[in-house]
Amino acid sequence: MKRFQFLRRRSLFNKLIAIVGCSLIVMFTVVMFMTMKFMQNSYISLYATETRLLLDQIAQNYDKLHHQSVDVLTTCRNNSYVKAFLADKNQDGKAQSTIIFNMKKSLEHINLLNERTLSTLILIGCNGNVYVSNDDKRMMTRQEIWDSEPVQHALEHPDQITYSFVQERMVNSGTYDQSIAAVEILRDSEDSVYGAALLLINLHSFEEYYASILDPSLNSVFIVDANDFVFSSNDIQMIGQSEPELMEKVNGRKGSFSLKENGHTIMGEYLPYYDSYIFCVIDDSQFFLQASNWSLIVAVGIVILIVTCAIIYALLNSAFRPLEKLHAKMHEIQEGNFEDRLEVEGEGEIAELAISYNYMQEGLRRYVDELMSMEKEKRLLEIHLLQMQINPHFMYNTLTSFKFLAWQKRDKELVESLDAFIALLQETLGNKEEKITVAQEVTNLKNYVHILKIRFGDHIQVNYNIEPAALKCICPKLILQPFVENAFFHAFNDQENGCIDIFGRIVEDHLLFEIIDNGKGMDLHSDLKKGTKFSGVGISNVNERIVLLYGKQYGVHIESVPGAGTFVTIELPAIQETLDPDSEASAAGVSSSSAKPRRAPRGLLNDEDDLLG
Repeated sequence: MKRFQFLRRRSLFNKLIAIVGCSLIVMFTVVMFMTMKFMQNSYISLYATETRLLLDQIAQNYDKLHHQSVDVLTTCRNNSYVKAFLADKNQDGKAQSTIIFNMKKSLEHINLLNERTLSTLILIGCNGNVYVSNDDKRMMTRQEIWDSEPVQHALEHPDQITYSFVQERMVNSGTYDQSIAAVEILRDSEDSVYGAALLLINLHSFEEYYASILDPSLNSVFIVDANDFVFSSNDIQMIGQSEPELMEKVNGRKGSFSLKENGHTIMGEYLPYYDSYIFCVIDDSQFFLQASNWSLIVAVGIVILIVTCAIIYALLNSAFRPLEKLHAKMHEIQEGNFEDRLEVEGEGEIAELAISYNYMQEGLRRYVDELMSMEKEKRLLEIHLLQMQINPHFMYNTLTSFKFLAWQKRDKELVESLDAFIALLQETLGNKEEKITVAQEVTNLKNYVHILKIRFGDHIQVNYNIEPAALKCICPKLILQPFVENAFFHAFNDQENGCIDIFGRIVEDHLLFEIIDNGKGMDLHSDLKKGTKFSGVGISNVNERIVLLYGKQYGVHIESVPGAGTFVTIELPAIQETLDPDSEASAAGVSSSSAKPRRAPRGLLNDEDDLLG
């Protein structure tokens, strides 16, 4: 709401600034958008051309891998030792060892088998023999390998080398369970099958052909076989997924091709030997954010926009400065500042406005000063009137106690009580100050308690636990007495013994008094509304005085549980007075205690209800 009021008070200067600023921002946004769009298209075009060259290189690398695989399988097909190992059924141990040794020697020159993590050769014969290169360990039995999908697929095409995706681990080596299997069925001169050669290329090694060339943060690369199955990708989550929609758009294309779809550039390359497609997907917007120096361009544009706006603002401000100052001074008057006069600037009507404003400000200042003086006198009168309510109420209850002493002919105790009463009157009535120290307040309370004990006896104990630092604080006169009085008269009238604990302490910048009794307690809601059991006059006076003196954030809070007792908290600001601590302690006769007072569930005293004690 304040923002709308502020906008309604804006001058022509601010309207012009808003129009010019909005125009510049719109123009800046349009220019930046067009520039960035043009740069994005240029970047994507250049990067797509570069990626196309890289895909061609990747396709050539896979061609080399295919030829290396063919060399391995051709060597196995033409090797007499391999045929002897897989075809001969009657081999003794010595002959078989000689054949295996010579077979290993004949395969040592093949580079593709030198690296254990790159590929593994498995030879499986119809005679039941199985050979695994690199001393690798088989994870499947001979029959499981023969019945696997790659071997069965190769048996359907015995005249060619077939490639298949293997999802289960056949050998122990490699980082992934998945692998690419190049399979050739081995046959003799009569076309009788005597075995099969499987070259397992670990999927991780298969990915290295594109992972080392294309940046995974800018490209999403994956390879899809003829069954629309993704068997290799730099995004692990894509492996195993199906891409029928993408393959439908490819529509059997061969060689290189490019597609545009949903803000993505899709480039593909057909791998003929593997009957698969390798795709590279570029997110156009994400690529531009990462590859271009767009942040610097935007930052420079913003700086230029800010400088332009600042220059325009300075020019318009110099022209409208006198009116702006007049507007600011009028706002200060609303906040209550009537002292600063407005410097007369400008010419013509603007100068006359400044003169009229100064005349009006002087008249308002005189009126407000007179009004504040009257309000201050009224406030002091209200405080004194509230203080006067305590004395008749207090004296009435005290004289009632003396009446009982005289009636019981307890002359000595009556004299002691009169001495305490005289001392109390000297302090409360003779001292015209409305505020005293806590030490004086406690002394007055002890004299009053002495008077009450003459009537009630010693079955009600009063304990004082006032921190030494709290004794130096200033408080309104007679703020503890009404609560102790109500406790004596109302909390213990059905009990033989009782206890009243009075705590005084400083918490941060607050002075807290806590008065706790273990009397019969009350129901705050019902007893407060009925106005029974409690006098309320002095207590209400205490709360009203505290609010008038210090504000509504201070005052009296009352909590009570029927059958358990009452807990009264008086909260004041901690205002210190420099006094001698020894004189305070001796005058008050109290002992400091660090014991934490017991608490009942806390309840806030409402303004519209009567105050309790």
